[in-house]
Amino acid sequence: MAAAPEWRLDPLTGCRVLISPDRAERPRAIGPACPFCEGHESETPPEVLAYRSPGSSPNGPGWRVRVVPNRFAAVRLDAGEPAASATRAQTTPVADGPGSPGFGVAEVILECPQHETAFGKLSQSQATDVIQAWRDRLRLWRDDGRLAFAQVFKNEGPVAGASVEHCHSQLIGIPFVPPAVEDELRRIASGRCPYCDSNTRLSLTFVTESEYFLAMCPIAPRFPGETWVLPKEHAASFEMTPDEHLSDLVRILFDVLARMDRVFGQPDYNLIVRSAPFRHDGTWHWRIELLPRVTTTAGWEWGTGLLINTMFPEDAARLLRDAG
Repeated sequence: MAAAPEWRLDPLTGCRVLISPDRAERPRAIGPACPFCEGHESETPPEVLAYRSPGSSPNGPGWRVRVVPNRFAAVRLDAGEPAASATRAQTTPVADGPGSPGFGVAEVILECPQHETAFGKLSQSQATDVIQAWRDRLRLWRDDGRLAFAQVFKNEGPVAGASVEHCHSQLIGIPFVPPAVEDELRRIASGRCPYCDSNTRLSLTFVTESEYFLAMCPIAPRFPGETWVLPKEHAASFEMTPDEHLSDLVRILFDVLARMDRVFGQPDYNLIVRSAPFRHDGTWHWRIELLPRVTTTAGWEWGTGLLINTMFPEDAARLLRDAG
């Protein structure tokens, strides 16, 4: 095992970066047999959650969705737990010096037993199981008490950062609230929810809706076709999504992904579950962000932190609406 991960703070720029040598060892391509397929359970760490057929044994065949610790974790629970007083809604890493322990949790959600590479090609029931696993693991780590924030995300395709093609997603949890999330919390702390206050269905960036959710392009998208899926009723925490809403969430995600495929030619994409920090109950409105990777960031973006997008969100929303 490589050296324990550390958060490093640059005193000049204020930039905080996670140095995690274990991540360099993750596989870049699969060999003759995929380690995420059913029958290869011994090639992953032991499962921490699995939805299984009755009578099937843990860490063996018979599962529908399986969650395992990330063998090439960016953060680790054995990296040096922060002091107990620093684990409650911490907004900065424990140490203010140049380095602090890379404490946290990293898990992989194996989304199907068969070798499928596209989330949008899973069955409705399989994808519902996947989203339930996202919710249940976030709920578990919220209740655990050692972490302040966790995020579920998917990287589908090599351009989006996927190192294994088998359908999977990831969860990373840390004991502080990331600066970008903290900034968003500050912007909405003294006001009403900006999404509840706006009539999204009448806006030019509206895409589609289902019974419980709607899809829209954000006003300042990072990528052409960036689309957000939000609950119609205000809710801060994805992990509190009721069971009866999960299949409807799958339906609108499948709908939006199919529209993106038709408009942008089956792009690689990132999916990010933006939920509130674990002990926040204010005006945050959770969302799922879908980022089709049809352009790349380059020197200007890395040097300034300012992104350039080549498509107005109103145009992207129109194209996605028309692709339904």
